[in-house]
Amino acid sequence: MFQSSHLFLYICPSNQKNMTRLLSHISIIILTVSSALNSCSTTGHDTATAQRSHRFAYDINSPDRDYELQDILREISGISWYSHHKIACVQDEKGIIFLFDEGTGEISDAYAFGKHGDYEDIAIDKDTAWVLESNGTIYKVTNFTADNRKTFIYKTPLSTRNDAEGLAYDAKKNNLLIACKNQPSINEKQKLAGYKAIYRFTTSDNKLKEKPEYLIDSKWFNDFEETKYFKKVSLDLAKKLQLAENTVFNPSGLAIHPLYIISTTPGRLIVMNRNGKIKYIQALDKRIFRQPEGICFSPEGDLYISNEGNNGRGNILKFKYRPK
Repeated sequence: MFQSSHLFLYICPSNQKNMTRLLSHISIIILTVSSALNSCSTTGHDTATAQRSHRFAYDINSPDRDYELQDILREISGISWYSHHKIACVQDEKGIIFLFDEGTGEISDAYAFGKHGDYEDIAIDKDTAWVLESNGTIYKVTNFTADNRKTFIYKTPLSTRNDAEGLAYDAKKNNLLIACKNQPSINEKQKLAGYKAIYRFTTSDNKLKEKPEYLIDSKWFNDFEETKYFKKVSLDLAKKLQLAENTVFNPSGLAIHPLYIISTTPGRLIVMNRNGKIKYIQALDKRIFRQPEGICFSPEGDLYISNEGNNGRGNILKFKYRPK
């Protein structure tokens, strides 16, 4: 009989190499768990503190309005507030800016600006429209509602590897913010593993700053990611054990209020402040948000999120601003 304080193992010579390899793997896992838990105890604590202190002013699970869109906007990919209760929209393939009228619930106008492409988002500054293509190309359309509108095309260092999907106009700095869904870095030597990047495009010289303006850290989600076997455990460890998906947050749209960013897979909304610090994380119910791609705010602070239609029609959901 073995005593509780001892453990005896008989190792056959032929199995010694396999046993050595197994013990090595176990040691690595133990070290990884220890490191992960230590990391989670600090980063997770900071994120949870921010989450509790933030006053989220929207009932995200109960839209105040659900506007079903016409078939031409089944693949709506981006929205931006224009004026007089009209929302500017773009869809994936056509180089057309559509105006959706809240009052009628219909498309009121459509303005062509370019050829077929992969258009992901739109941002409006007065009568100038900025449209983002997934390869990082930016289209500036001046007087976009007039017959004499002009389109200017600006290539950026971003590429299809970055998959640029979110665009917002920053009125305070007169610049654009671009959120990348995939590869965060432009420079191959700077991988920025574990992050998603937001870049700034300066409208004064029409150039992209090649250093990210903001970084979204995957560790922010440690306290909010639940997998089949883990809760509040390092996502890195869960991924290594193939118990968690690699999709933590993939930006598909952004708007400034101060900075709201949505992700389609998985469905999430995050709030960041101007300093790039996380303030709030909200899971998005798939029954409500089929495929969230666009986001914008009215001057009154009402929140709008658009969803691609998949097998049905696209829509725009409205959430009234409730600060108290």
